[in-house]
Formats: sequence, structure tokens, C-alpha cells
Amino acid sequence: MTRIFYMVVKTLLVYLTVLGVGTGGLAQFYQPGDLTGSVTEPGDQSQYLQIEATDSGWDTYKPGRVYGGYRYGPSMILNDDGTIDLWSAANGTYGFWDAIAYSRLYKDGKIRGKEVFAVKPTPGSQDDLSCCDPGVIKFGGYYYVGYTSTMDQRGVDNDVYVARSKKPGGPYEKWDGNGWGGDPVPLLDWQGDPNVGGAMEPSFVLMGDTLFIYNNWGGPVLVSTADATDENWPATVVMRGEAIPDTYGDIGDVGDSKDVKYVDAFGRFVAVCTTRRFSDESYVSVWESFDGLTFRPSGFVKTNTARKLHNCGISGRSDGHICEGDPVYLSYGYGPGWGTWGTRMHHVTLSLADAPKTHPENEQNLDIPVETHKERAIPEILTIAAEQPTYNVEKTQQIWIFAYDSDNFNSPILTGIRYSGYDRSIIRIVGNTVFAVGTGTTRVNACWNGYTCSFVVNAVKA
Repeated sequence: MTRIFYMVVKTLLVYLTVLGVGTGGLAQFYQPGDLTGSVTEPGDQSQYLQIEATDSGWDTYKPGRVYGGYRYGPSMILNDDGTIDLWSAANGTYGFWDAIAYSRLYKDGKIRGKEVFAVKPTPGSQDDLSCCDPGVIKFGGYYYVGYTSTMDQRGVDNDVYVARSKKPGGPYEKWDGNGWGGDPVPLLDWQGDPNVGGAMEPSFVLMGDTLFIYNNWGGPVLVSTADATDENWPATVVMRGEAIPDTYGDIGDVGDSKDVKYVDAFGRFVAVCTTRRFSDESYVSVWESFDGLTFRPSGFVKTNTARKLHNCGISGRSDGHICEGDPVYLSYGYGPGWGTWGTRMHHVTLSLADAPKTHPENEQNLDIPVETHKERAIPEILTIAAEQPTYNVEKTQQIWIFAYDSDNFNSPILTGIRYSGYDRSIIRIVGNTVFAVGTGTTRVNACWNGYTCSFVVNAVKA
């Protein structure tokens, strides 16, 4: 009875929210101008880049007390007004594991604005299980979100995909192999052992007219390049080889997803990743490169960071550059167990040293417990989702669309849903009921108060 009462209350609050009580519908996102860094001469290779966390950090996401949750693998763009656009992998709802959440951070990263699901899986397509591990860059007027997905229920045999939008919160159109907006096809297609992770965790840096693309490639990091002057630049991608190895000397396993930026003042690329992830001895590894093609270890960040950290990111401008005088932020997921994690952020400083920093055992990280938040009185709606990604209909089928909120709770939507885009020779929709009038497969788009989702109907006229 308690759960039923909670659902009824949540459903009523969802309707109050979109009627104007509370946060309202989708926000009209501010669009800052492009900030671009300069392409400088390579820096002094006798010096090594160091990153230091100058504080113990703060949480930009806290999981719910009842249903948990997470935001990991943050990708951050520093805007010209000092705000930070933040994309991260978020736990999903009906039919998919993860989606990519977007929000804006204000007041030096301390206050989070409204959050939405910017990139979601497309039901019935190659990415219909998950969209995670975002890497974001902006050029030519578009935000490009690279992400990981797979068709394997085990979570292996992944590929890298990309989507674009004029606004950071979407809507996004996905690369379909020939252009933008159709069903997604991989930007980088893993053809190796299907029992390993595959192609995962993209990151981008723009250098002049060349886009550098980094991603995990079955263990090591692969670097590719593309022609950023071509609107269909995914068709121009050329693989350049291994940039960072999977294992290295005393480090052993180098770590998880690498987020790459270019530091203009020091004339070098920098990559960060978490090593010994999820353990009490976890830390952030720092790698550097002078040509963007091959990297060497230069240091680590451990003091002031949380134990059991994983999947980190470092902030940069819209083109992936860090310019002199920019505030720089490091962020990561952390916490014990699986799937209930906080997201922590730190101010960091960048400097050069005469030797690499190589002994993390000489420093201590912090035992920071994950704080949870009390469920919100007014729901913060992230997206809407169909109860099933695919429906098989012989005669009629009731369709349920739910509003999914930041407390990881689904509330049924009873009225006001508009359905479009489907083949009327195959199905008809009256109210929330699908009628099979023919035989075939069609995709259906649903819209409610500015939030959208889609699902697939396989119809067989009885």
C-alpha cells in the first residue's frame, strides 16, 4: 500500500510540475559562443605535466536514498560565462541500461541546473540497449556527443557512436552512416574479439581543422583523426594507431576511460583516467603527448581525491583546449558497491616538473562516504519512456508511457500524449491503444509536454 500511495502522489506531482508548479517543462538552454584555443608549438619534452587537486571536492550528484542512481564518466565544457556544461552516463529506465544526462553547473561548479536526458537509445536500432561514456566537443555550431553502445546483452562487443545538436541538452540527431538523423550506425566499429569490451569511451580534441578522436580499443587507447571542415566528418575518420597502452611498467593496468584535452600554455595533450578503480588505493593517472599520437605517463592525482573512484573527466573549452587562466575541474564517480555512486568535482591546477611523478603509494586519498539525497517533493523529470521498447500487436495493445524523474521513479502518464511518425497502413493509435490494421514494423514517436520517446511496433493483423 505504501508503494501504491507513493506512486499516486508522484503521478499527481508530475502533472503539477508540467502545469507550471515547480520547475516546468524542458528548459530553454542558453547557447554560448564557441570558445577556441590556439594551436601552439609542442612544449618542452624535458618537462612533465602535473595536476594537483587543490581541495577535497564537492558532489555534483548524490544518489537517491530509496532507488540509488549514478552519474559517471563526466564530459565538461567550460563556457565563456564561467558556467560548465556537464554530460554524464546516467542509469536508465524501461528497456535501456544507460542514457546520457545533461545539466549546467553554476557558481564555480557548485550549483546544478535542471537535468535532462540528452541522448537516449533508439529502440530497435544498434544502440537500443545503452548510451553511455560521453565525450563531447563543439565546433561548426554543433555539439557532438560520442558515446558507447552494444547489441550484446552481456555489455561487451561495444562500438562508438556519435550524435549532434545545436543545443547542449538536445534534441540530438545520430550519425547514420550517410548523414545525421537516421538510425545510428557506429562511428568506430569494433571487429575484434566479441567477448571483450571493444570500442568504448570516446574523447575529442580539435586541432585546427583536424579532429582527434580517442577511445578504448579492446584495452589500449586508439587515436583516429577526421576532417572537421566536412559536415559529414564521421565518413572521413582514419585510424592512426595505439596512443596509450593497456598496461605499462610498474603501473600495470593503466586504467579506465581516458579523457583528453590540449593544454595551450604547455604545448601538449593531456589524458586523465582512473587507475586501481573502485579500490581504496584508486587514483587519477595523468598522461601527456606532444603530437597527439603517442602518450607517456607524467603523473597522478591522489591527494584530496576520494577512494573507490572511477571514470573521470577534466574540463576544457568547447574545442577540447585548456587555455591559460581558465579554471580547470576534475570530476569522477566514486563509492562502494555497484550502481549507487556519487559524482565528485575538484578544482585542479596544472604545472610542469622536471621529472614524472611515479609513486602513488607515497600519497593518501580520502575515505569520503557517499551522501544520498532525500526524494524530491517536486519531481525533476528527466525524460519519458515507453514501458516496452518493442510491442508485438496482433489485434490491440494498451501502451503505457511513463515520466521518469531524477529520483529514478516512473510515474504513468494518463493524458496529453501525442503519437506521430508511424505507418498508418500498419497501425492506428486511438488514445493510448494501438490497433493492428496491417502487417509490418513501424516506429512510433511519443511526445508529452516537450519530452519525447519512441518505441517499435511489430503488427500482425488477425
